[in-house]
Amino acid sequence: MRPPYEPQRILVTGATGVLGRALMPALAALGAPFRILVHQTKLDPLPERPPLDIRRADLARPESLRGIAEGCDVVVHAAARTGFASLAREGQRRINLEGTGALLREARSADVRAFVFIGYAGTIQERDDAERAVDEDTLPEGRYVSDYVRMKYEAEAMVLESNQPGAMRSMVVSPGVLLHRGAPTLLGGLIQAFAARELPYRMLERVWLAISDGLDVGRCVSAAVALGHGGRRYLATGACVRLGELYTLLTGITGIPAPRRALPDKLVEELGFLTPLLPKQSFLRKLVLPRDLVLHLRRLAPVRNDRTRSELAFAPTALPATLAAVAGSPDELAGGKTGAAS
Repeated sequence: MRPPYEPQRILVTGATGVLGRALMPALAALGAPFRILVHQTKLDPLPERPPLDIRRADLARPESLRGIAEGCDVVVHAAARTGFASLAREGQRRINLEGTGALLREARSADVRAFVFIGYAGTIQERDDAERAVDEDTLPEGRYVSDYVRMKYEAEAMVLESNQPGAMRSMVVSPGVLLHRGAPTLLGGLIQAFAARELPYRMLERVWLAISDGLDVGRCVSAAVALGHGGRRYLATGACVRLGELYTLLTGITGIPAPRRALPDKLVEELGFLTPLLPKQSFLRKLVLPRDLVLHLRRLAPVRNDRTRSELAFAPTALPATLAAVAGSPDELAGGKTGAAS
């Protein structure tokens, strides 16, 4: 077994985003200084250690990336324009595909040794047969119902095809459905509504969710930098459960009964047409999923990641611990609302 790779300087894109911030503690443990690519004019506080070299650039403008990777031997590419309900697909494509291609070219010209792209487990989970488990080596079926998931897959393929044995190791680390305390994620919003007794109904109970704790994603990326093999996908996922099982687990953790009413899947899908019309901060927006996302979720197969756990010594956080951190323990909830959801 080769010794773990020790990075000298790490370029991180998307460090100011929800997932990027979750990655930073584990990457910092590698001990190398960071170069951070940002395009915002105002930034929330970022960690001070290791030292930060902040560079402003825009993935939608490839010329602004010129020289961005010089002096770096590792690139962690977490930046993306996300969104299943987005009406700005061309903007997504420029950033998610053209921007990724431009960053790969910069990495090759700078003799970067390891390039880690943050993918999405759903690109291999989406299947015609949603009952047969998939793993890191399962080939995508490629008939995506969502333009966003298709773009994500195309970017992943571009990265894996860029692997150069003996030169740049390019890898994809794919989280599943992200769940991280304090982070505004879709699943986190549903769990918080459950814990606040504000979830009016159950939905999509047979959907498979491969759940990723945000801190686990950081540990998986860090392990891929040190130990990962080029040209491979790693799955930074923990437990894979049906959404109906998740309601049961939440009841056990919080003591709050699941809502008695359940919406038919078809109605959840039809409600998804509303999402582009709803204000971003509206309460209803938290409970209505974009139609593209509903169609995608209903095609997800269960996932296993035995190779990731073996090759990277990856041990994900137990799901009840992640759920408790997001939902709160019974003691934390004791001062909140009372009365069962109905």
